[in-house]
Amino acid sequence: MKKVMVEMSGGVDSSTAAAILIDRGFDVCGVTFCTTPGTTGGKSARDAELVADRLRIPHQTVDLSDIFERAVIRDFISEYKSGRTPNPCAVCNRHIKFGTPLFKIAAELGCEYIATGHYAVTDGGELRRGADARKDQSYFLYPILAAPIEKILFPLGAMTKSETRALARKLNIPTADRGESQDICFVPGTDYARFLRSRGVGAAAISGNIVDTDGNILGTHTGIHNYTVGQRKGLGALGKPMYVKHIIPAENTVVVAEDSQIISNEAEIEDVVVSKAKGINVNGRYAAQIRYKSSPVGATVVEVAGCINRGGGINNDAGTAGGVAIRIKFDEPVRAVSPGQAAVLYDGDTVVAGGTIRR
Repeated sequence: MKKVMVEMSGGVDSSTAAAILIDRGFDVCGVTFCTTPGTTGGKSARDAELVADRLRIPHQTVDLSDIFERAVIRDFISEYKSGRTPNPCAVCNRHIKFGTPLFKIAAELGCEYIATGHYAVTDGGELRRGADARKDQSYFLYPILAAPIEKILFPLGAMTKSETRALARKLNIPTADRGESQDICFVPGTDYARFLRSRGVGAAAISGNIVDTDGNILGTHTGIHNYTVGQRKGLGALGKPMYVKHIIPAENTVVVAEDSQIISNEAEIEDVVVSKAKGINVNGRYAAQIRYKSSPVGATVVEVAGCINRGGGINNDAGTAGGVAIRIKFDEPVRAVSPGQAAVLYDGDTVVAGGTIRR
């Protein structure tokens, strides 16, 4: 019997994923990782324990607060201080959920596979979109292209969220009706600025100039960490609708422009990971997604900086994450391309590459 470690948050998704794997004949154990120092995982861990008892599987909580602080939270803070818009979920997937720490724990437990309740599909060494278009999480999961993807299972990939809840209720899973988790797990509510202040970023906000693309001063800002590319609200009365186009930390300046001026024809992407099954090629055409909820737009890879294989493509065997950067050109102008966010390339429903927007 093949053994699988399910990362359990106590929510309906991971709980149902564990139940499905049991039904498929796997030997299942549950693990909840704690990201807050000095705690035992809080409500998530307690709920996961309840579910594990119901499913009659072993469960344990593992303290990963130290590496979570170093890999995820500090990166989040650093990105905002640098005038970029971070994507902590993708960073967590790369370094925590599907990184070395969890695979090491799985090996110690004698597990051949890792599973989660994400809505995506892994098959034949590829990552594909989940069946539920509204819940598809392949955009955040692109970092697993650098992991042993053949050992990662997503039991909910072919299901919709409503089907998951219905099955959870049928199985009497205690958390079948638990609400959705918040977007950023370590930020209370949605007030990321308050969280940053609690970490000393902008605690004594340094105001600076808001300028247009010609350098004309239009107003003042309350600290660059309070702004992201494409933002309109919070800029004050500037005489007409304006949006954040650039943030320049070195000058403590926020550059704004009219809507028609915050579009981009191309983007540079760094820390690129590439599908070993697919690879990508210079002049190859793909669908690029630059935000979780944005619609993909046609794009062409026009430049690769890093390791290139003889077929003109790049892969992770030749260059690991961090060693490859690419430049893509969009088929049509794209609004508010944000440095720090993820850019993911698709071939149909298959993820072929992903990385962080550099500029």
